[in-house]
Amino acid sequence: MKKFLAIISSVLISTIVLAQPDNDDCADAVRLCPGVVYSGTTVDATANTTSDDNFCETPEATVWYMFTSNDAGGTVTIDFTNMVVDPTPTKGQQLKAIVYAVGSACDESTYSIYSACANGSTDFSVTTALACDPNTTYYVQVLATTLGAGVTEPGDITFDIEASGPGIDASYPTVSIAAANFDLCQGDNEPINITISDCGDTTRYDWYYDGSLILSTTEDTFSTEILPDTGDLQLIVFCDEVCNISDTSEILTFNVTPISANAGSDKFIEEGASVVIEGEGSGTPSWTPSDYLSNSGEFQPTASPPETTEYWLVVENGNCSATDNMTVHVGSVIVIYSGFTPNGDNINDKWVIGNASQFPNMEVYVYDRSGQKVFSATNYSTEDQWWDGTYKGKPLPTSAYFYVIDLNSGGSNDVYKGIVTIVR
Repeated sequence: MKKFLAIISSVLISTIVLAQPDNDDCADAVRLCPGVVYSGTTVDATANTTSDDNFCETPEATVWYMFTSNDAGGTVTIDFTNMVVDPTPTKGQQLKAIVYAVGSACDESTYSIYSACANGSTDFSVTTALACDPNTTYYVQVLATTLGAGVTEPGDITFDIEASGPGIDASYPTVSIAAANFDLCQGDNEPINITISDCGDTTRYDWYYDGSLILSTTEDTFSTEILPDTGDLQLIVFCDEVCNISDTSEILTFNVTPISANAGSDKFIEEGASVVIEGEGSGTPSWTPSDYLSNSGEFQPTASPPETTEYWLVVENGNCSATDNMTVHVGSVIVIYSGFTPNGDNINDKWVIGNASQFPNMEVYVYDRSGQKVFSATNYSTEDQWWDGTYKGKPLPTSAYFYVIDLNSGGSNDVYKGIVTIVR
């Protein structure tokens, strides 16, 4: 199904506050897309002497439009319809319109007349007298007249405007997508072949899955890795940055088997301790090796290896499988240094806890001899979080301080207590 989308400008006319039209200078001319109706107005428009001309009459209330001819070129007609004219006797009662070829935008010395000067107070049209050159931009000047007995002001007129004709009619694009395999495991990258015709400048590819937008991109590739489950894939291509000429592809239905494996983060335990492995996934799990696991057939078994061991998680669902791995490290879980020398020499100026980065929820508390808390932190993983031997920004004296460290890892030996000494 072909689609032709466009943003249609609308002008709000208030009886209290009148807004100057955005396009009352040729530098801000509104681009006309083929087959699209735009609303316009001369209400509160002004003349711009640097870009206006008087081929039709001396301009006083002028708005500007532009169009670009297609690859073939030819005549173009500009239709004015649904005109509403302010009947005040002192205001003009007609629109006038003319088409120019422009050597240099907004430089009236380079304008060439390409149509008669048409006018009307009801529906009327202006057609280029000459065939437009291919892929060339032309300007349309629209004036509210000051003609007529007793008229002292240009007309306040609203109207619809549309460009059509063989010189501007678009060649509508067509898009088709295809794939060789429609039965996928979740995460499979099945190539999608895209065929597009009559789309000179593809500006966007919008991919929909089960009717929802899942990817909008300027790239002409798509990966089925992002498809979450069974569903329908469809593509809309847009072929003009301003006019948004588009086409929608056929639907491809993919049967996606859910499968995933996440072995979880590495764990650290002391010798003789145990820890729960935090695996997860879609499908039936099994761990290799199965040694020292409470149950190798569940996602989150308890592990108690006597030495550092790498475990592999294998998840299967029908003909689909996924793997991931993690390691249970056995030995010193963290390294706590007994002292530091915060004397400003950039050597041992902060209290370091080795391997702290493995415990993002770790809490650290430090107390002086009187039991007053002088430092606390959660997540002691980077240097900017390490204790520098100060309390409320002031250096603490040489002394021994009591610390409490809680790893908050869910292990059986998470809390460490001891003494750290500041030496100055």
